[in-house]
Amino acid sequence: MLKDYLILAQEAIAAQKEIYQVKQQRLELAQQEYRQLHDVWEHKLGSQISYRTSSSSHWEL
Repeated sequence: MLKDYLILAQEAIAAQKEIYQVKQQRLELAQQEYRQLHDVWEHKLGSQISYRTSSSSHWEL
């Protein structure tokens, strides 16, 4: 009986480890996607600011 319990406990621990690993992988992918979107956003925002600055100085002359 104790042996059966230990086997079930080990299986449960193995399943929990697998779930944890999957969640860890999903978190890493989400963080990568966030960083990529953030970089794109900063690049676009920087381009817009640069364009507006150059446009406004052009018309101020």
